[in-house]
Amino acid sequence: MLVTTDSLRADHVYGDAVETPAHDALSSRGQTYYQAFAQGPFTTFSMPSLFTSRYPSSLRYLEFSDKTIGVYIEDEPTIPGVLRERGYETAGFHSNPLLSNLFGFDSGFDAFDARLPLSGLNVLPGRAKILTDKLLRMVRKHPYLPAEKLTTKGLNWLDERNGDAPFFLWLHYMDVHGPYQSKSGWSYRNKYRGERLWRKAVTRPAAVTDEERERLKEWYREEIEYTDRCLGRLVNGLDDRGLLDETLVVATADHGEQFGEHGRYSHPHQVYEELIRVPLIVAGPGRADEDVDDIVELVDVGPTLSRAAGADVPESFVGDGLEPGRRDEAVAISEAELVPTYTGSVRTDRWKYIREGDDEMLFDLDSDPDELEDVSGRETELCEDLATRLDDHLSVSGRDIGPDRSVANVDIDEGKTEDRLRDLGYLE
Repeated sequence: MLVTTDSLRADHVYGDAVETPAHDALSSRGQTYYQAFAQGPFTTFSMPSLFTSRYPSSLRYLEFSDKTIGVYIEDEPTIPGVLRERGYETAGFHSNPLLSNLFGFDSGFDAFDARLPLSGLNVLPGRAKILTDKLLRMVRKHPYLPAEKLTTKGLNWLDERNGDAPFFLWLHYMDVHGPYQSKSGWSYRNKYRGERLWRKAVTRPAAVTDEERERLKEWYREEIEYTDRCLGRLVNGLDDRGLLDETLVVATADHGEQFGEHGRYSHPHQVYEELIRVPLIVAGPGRADEDVDDIVELVDVGPTLSRAAGADVPESFVGDGLEPGRRDEAVAISEAELVPTYTGSVRTDRWKYIREGDDEMLFDLDSDPDELEDVSGRETELCEDLATRLDDHLSVSGRDIGPDRSVANVDIDEGKTEDRLRDLGYLE
């Protein structure tokens, strides 16, 4: 089972900022990876990479609008596809339209619901489906399907499936994604207050006061605590059905979230720690209680689940799998822009190298964990070594980096997605 939480920072699961007993309980049943990194700082880069075990630069590049980019799942092998071929029943449930069938995420699933209205009616264009979702969102108490209801949907599917077959269930919780909504008081009032302040933070970050920033962080913590309770209910539901001891549970996030640390809010196209470091817990059969400090990446999840199911790992999967000590001098590659200029990073145990177009930065995370002091000027040899590491990565993975941005046979264009992207905070 795979559980992903949108926009969940690692330091809010592993640190003292928030109480997360369900994550802690999972951690006690398996391996906790404290240095896990997403391949992108936003959903449309990170989640395709997780599902295909490929870096964004090796997938098909898309421009959803003038300001929003992503990569697309075409015919690549995916985690659910590999497991379905192995005889698993597969199901995926969430409420993020950027992870819907319009973007290829239904591939490999027997049951799939992204809560996108009219998604199964091929006679309607994608724009009509997105706009219908936007209209419904205006009258809902919550911008997304609440984690409690999503959990119920997943547990109901477990009750209805063929009990003799192994299963793969994916749930993607959206509550932690902005606009954050306080859980105390009147829901509609909280929704309005949350959307207004979050919109200000995304569009006018310099205007956010210290008090407003603390309010955003408080609501963010409330959403994490709420989602954690729902994760606990999901795990307890597995236990009640006699499935927990035989189920491998992977809990992670697609990316983190920024609260002004580097001048922005939400999850902009940057590769700083607060955006790309994510929680990652693998609990279940054969997984002893262990803290792992190795550098790992979300592309490692696909090979891990494939091997756990007894399936052959597709040749296209580039991840190594999540076995402690599996490789020496491991690094994590993250990418935030592909064209016309490239933004990417190389993360080692101690150092972070960042390339933004022609600009380079290097941070010593031992002495500067907040990434505030660029030391590339005095650590020139190390900077060159990591730059070469990124060049080598691009020479292998970057098949679609270049001027050709067209996508054949994909029913996506600016008009179809712009309204929903604005709701999600990707457009101003």
